[in-house]
Amino acid sequence: AAYTLELPPELVKRKLHPTFHVSLLREYVETDDSKFPDRRLEDVLSLGEETFEKTVNKIIGYKWAEGKPVFIVSWSDGLTT
Repeated sequence: AAYTLELPPELVKRKLHPTFHVSLLREYVETDDSKFPDRRLEDVLSLGEETFEKTVNKIIGYKWAEGKPVFIVSWSDGLTT
């Protein structure tokens, strides 16, 4: 089961896919701004400048961690994670 959401323009611009599996979604609970007086919306929505600038060259391998596969990836910028 998946839901397609209407995303804010900032996230659409970053090419974030709007469809999410139901297990990744939670009910929205508004926060108390007095607890976070210096919070800026831009910082909350920021995914970092390099988030979508790298692509996967190839999957080198994988290992199991907590019952799930963790992939070892060679990125377009030469890093391996």
